[in-house]
Parts: sequence; C-alpha cells; structure tokens
Amino acid sequence: MVFRTSLAVAGLAALAFSAPAQSADLPKTSITVVGSIGVLSMYKQMELPFWTKAVTEKSGGAITAKIKPFNELGFKGGEVFNLVSNGTLQMAHVVLPYTAGAVPANESADLVGVVSSVGDLQKAANAFRAHHSDFLAKKYGVKLLGYGTYHSQVIYCRKAFTSIADLKGRKVRAAGASQQVFVKYLGGSPVSLAFSEVQPALANGVVDCAITGALSGYFAKWHESARFISAMPVNHGLIAHVANLKWWNGLDPKVQTFLETQISGLEKRMFALAAQETEKGLACNTKGPCAIGKPAGMTLVPVTAADIALRKKALTEAVLPAFKKRCGDDCAAKWNETVGKAMGVTIR
Repeated sequence: MVFRTSLAVAGLAALAFSAPAQSADLPKTSITVVGSIGVLSMYKQMELPFWTKAVTEKSGGAITAKIKPFNELGFKGGEVFNLVSNGTLQMAHVVLPYTAGAVPANESADLVGVVSSVGDLQKAANAFRAHHSDFLAKKYGVKLLGYGTYHSQVIYCRKAFTSIADLKGRKVRAAGASQQVFVKYLGGSPVSLAFSEVQPALANGVVDCAITGALSGYFAKWHESARFISAMPVNHGLIAHVANLKWWNGLDPKVQTFLETQISGLEKRMFALAAQETEKGLACNTKGPCAIGKPAGMTLVPVTAADIALRKKALTEAVLPAFKKRCGDDCAAKWNETVGKAMGVTIR
C-alpha cells in the first residue's frame, strides 16, 4: 500500500506544466489536485476544465493547477481523504460515500432513503455544511471548500426483477456504508467493489446487481452485462471539495478568497449537471433518446408505491439506527439538528 501510494503521488508530482505570467492582483501559485472518477462527466466536464483552464484564465495566469483523477493514480476512493488529511495531498474532490467506513459523519447528507432528488440533496448538504466544515477542520485538519454530486444512484441487475424486494438473495455491489445496510435489509449480500471493478464483476457473475448513477453506469458499459435497471433513487454520491488545512492556511488570503469564490461557482454547476443526468442516463440505458451514444436497450423497472414504502421502512428500521451506531450519539444529535431538521426526518 505504501509503495503504491508513493508511486501514485510521485506520478502526480511529475506532471509538468508551464505557469502563465503572474497576475498583478494575485501572487503566483501552483496547485496539485486529485480529482474524482476520471471516466465520468463530473471529472471530464467539471473538475478537469475548472483546474486546467478556468482557474488560470480567471486569475490572469497567476494560479495554475495540475489534476488527475484518483483512479488513474492507483488510489482507492477512501485513501484520498486520508492523504489530504495528513498533508500528502494539497487538494482533492473526495467522493464522500467511499470514506463513510472510517468517517461516518461524511455520509450524513446522503444517507439512503433521506433524499429523493438532487434538489433535496442540495438542501441537506446546505443544512450540514457549517457543522461539517467545523468537524473536518478540528478533527481531521481538512478545509471544506464546497460540495458537488453525482446524479441519482440506481440499481442495475443481470437478471429480471420487478421490485427492490427482489434483491433478496442477490449479491449487490454497494458503495458506502448506508448502501450496504440498505442492501442487507432487503435480504441481499452487499459487496464492496471499486467502480472500475464492477463491469467485469457483473460480466463474470461475481455480483448479480450493482448500484451507481444511471449515466455513470452507461459510460462504464454496465449494460453489457446487466439488462435490467430500476429508476428508483437509492441515494446520490456527494462529493466534497477539500484541502489540507495547514497547506490552505499557508496560502495568500487573496488566493484563498479567489479559490473559495471559484469553487462556489463550480458547486452550483455540478449540482445543475447532476440534476439533468439521471433522466439522460436512464434514457441511454434503455430505449433512448441518447445524444451521447447508442441506446443500450435495457429493461426499465418502474418504481412502485411498494418500493417507496420499502425504502422508507429500510430508512427508519435499518439505515438510521446503523448510522447512529457508527457515528455515535453526539453525531446523531447533530444530524437531527441539521440534515434531519431540513428533511423532516429524526433519528430516534
């Protein structure tokens, strides 16, 4: 693990770039960033052009950045948060469900069954933001600069199903602690796999079903092995834009203000893109229309009232109690004051 991490960090540091002339208003600053999943639109359309083009242009050439997605650097998703915390990395776009095992509070705004849309997720994240920022700074030495998100996470399966109750007895790839609790409550067997490992696992029957965003799965060609897809949102996949706090505090205050302003705009654009991608992904996976490729012809499994009721039952009977057990009584109380209050849900 240490050898692989060292190689990945060395590879990132070796990325060469030529900094434009320094702006009259901002001191010359170079930044190294680790991005989210490189094959997906949040990285390609948002993170990559933001750091390699927008930041440099809007700073008048004073600020330059190099970025690579964590999966291309050989990192596991959960590692990235720890590497920012310990100062190995300066900045990163961290997929929070991947960190939920070690830092349960990081999943607070996106527990399975709490929110049903990107708009709801934005509301929950805004409610949690101030507490989350304080928590990360004090306990982990991490500066929270903003959020982003993937679109609604849905269920892909190799074989036919008509309800989420049919996941009983199936092996299901689940990312994040609350997804795993949800699958187990339904009678399935949760399997932890990196995103890049899911397609071959579906193809080889290592898993029967898997959860991810509809468009994400389309890009990764999950439809080549999974032929049925449910439109019911499980959760989403919140991203945090973070920096090592000690490194951040060493930046010029004008650079800090500039980056906070720019990342705030990035957050808005990410949520807007995510709000569009669920329907696009479902259309591309099924009968279309699909502007980015050939419709995959999967069978769409309609969401029923029974599915919604079962998801709510799983939330109250399994997801929230398990979250309280992982996170602790104080954490649960803070959740009730923030996310719970915003969404009308209470952990008992």
